Amino acid sequence: MKPRIYFLMMLTLFSGLLLSCGQNQKTNNDSQKGVQIETVSKTPTIYNIEGEDIVIRVGPGGNFDKLINKKATEALGETHYAQVDYTVKVIIEDTNGDWSKIKVVEPDWLSSSHIGWIPTRNIIMGKNDENKELEKLDTNSYEILMTEHNAAVENFHVLIKFSDFDKDKIFDFVKKFRNENCTRNCNIMVYDTKSILPLIDKYPLQGKEYIELADHFVAMSSFDAPNLKSWYPYQDFQYKEYGGKNWKKEEIK
Repeated sequence: MKPRIYFLMMLTLFSGLLLSCGQNQKTNNDSQKGVQIETVSKTPTIYNIEGEDIVIRVGPGGNFDKLINKKATEALGETHYAQVDYTVKVIIEDTNGDWSKIKVVEPDWLSSSHIGWIPTRNIIMGKNDENKELEKLDTNSYEILMTEHNAAVENFHVLIKFSDFDKDKIFDFVKKFRNENCTRNCNIMVYDTKSILPLIDKYPLQGKEYIELADHFVAMSSFDAPNLKSWYPYQDFQYKEYGGKNWKKEEIK
């Protein structure tokens, strides 16, 4: 009888060990199922844009077609092209030479339509890029015609003495001038002739006087939007109504 009892005791003990091992294995498996592998996705860097009326192109270069703004084209019944300016924020999806493929992320309603290539120079890469040391201006290349400073803002009316300029060269000049001359909030107005000096603070301007100032008022950069540099700001609907013909802005619908 004792051998049988001993056998039953051993069998019960062995069965308990098997059950315990099974439960431990189940617990370990359940624990592993509860563990989630976390994947770290890198958040794209968001950049600001410098300038206005920057046309988005379908490829990396000025020889590529402008990107058609399909929504605006369908809504208005005529071809409109996608552009970006200082009011939007973008991410960079690719780079090729001096061009970057961007996607607008703010405002988000442009995210699906405004994806394409713009010159990399129009993308503000960050504080280090903004604050890096700029090449000094040649003081013989410009003249301050007039200043109108007050407690809130500085106003500079500046004559450029070089004639071989385009939008990029003028915007570069404005950035350097702001860096060298502005000590607080600052508006910069750029002209290409001294002959318009009597018209600068004249109001209202009409007819030929309006046209004359508009043709020589090359650019403006305001303190509240320093990344926006308006190109020939007086060449507008009023300029056309007065019969202005020396249109300098790119015709982009």
